[in-house]
Amino acid sequence: MGLTLALQAVAKGQSGICLIPAWTFVATAHAVVAAGLEPVLLDVDEQTWAITPDAVHAAISKVEGRVAAVMVVAPFGAPLDVNVWDEFTATTGIPTIVDAAAAHDTVQVGYSPSVVSLHATKVLGAGEGGYVVSRDPRLIVDVKKRSNFGFYGSRNAQVEAQNGKLSEYHAAVGLASMDCYGDTVGRFKRIAQQYRSTLHARGYAELQEGFGESWIGSVCVVRFRHRDQQAIAKSLSTKGIDSRAWWGDGIHNQSAFQNLKRFDVSTTDRLSKETLGLPFFVDMTCSEVDAVAEQVIFGLESSTS
Repeated sequence: MGLTLALQAVAKGQSGICLIPAWTFVATAHAVVAAGLEPVLLDVDEQTWAITPDAVHAAISKVEGRVAAVMVVAPFGAPLDVNVWDEFTATTGIPTIVDAAAAHDTVQVGYSPSVVSLHATKVLGAGEGGYVVSRDPRLIVDVKKRSNFGFYGSRNAQVEAQNGKLSEYHAAVGLASMDCYGDTVGRFKRIAQQYRSTLHARGYAELQEGFGESWIGSVCVVRFRHRDQQAIAKSLSTKGIDSRAWWGDGIHNQSAFQNLKRFDVSTTDRLSKETLGLPFFVDMTCSEVDAVAEQVIFGLESSTS
């Protein structure tokens, strides 16, 4: 809902295309449709797993129709330079929204609005809800109106709106989560660092750049380059260890969005086959991390023997 409201605020009632990455969670595309815009899919950068200004500029010159907005995604909470996208908007006049759902630990506040999730699966969890940040006070007021029946300072509905306010209950849970946030981050970082030493440093899998060192998220997605993640998932499941392909096979392979217009998405296709979310929870023990890593290594070595 935060993504939809932010898109409606920047689009100012105009229709058109919203360029989004094919490598993202389905909520990104759902939000664009709910805002009355048409999602068009772009591929992501091989290293950062995010779309780039160069890719967007290239798409704008080729796409049929008016580009009303661009939705950039911070992949699994990885840091994005919002200044680059502010500059893009200043140069092109096309507004940018940052889907920073998992990026509470890394979000940068720019003029382009960033939307952060407070879902229970996030580092700072309120059970449900989220927040929008921007240096543009007029934009924030607009989003506030759209999340509160159009009201702002009076009982007059000034814009088309929804009831998107965070409930008092979830606000209380969020405040409690903030009280222990430092400890939560520290625990997640220790678990990530252990995965980094058991899998990444030994060449069995790749973690996102800086994950567990300069930033943290609440999911640990690793890449098995040139390997099929399904084989690793199957190896883990034989020991009762769960895993998850958090973003599936990309937006273009979701039934609801398989007919969307898209550019070449070959990098997304590779990432969907080579990445896997490993068990990662705040009270995970060292022995549990070692057990997961041991089974990952067993699966890798068995598949090559």
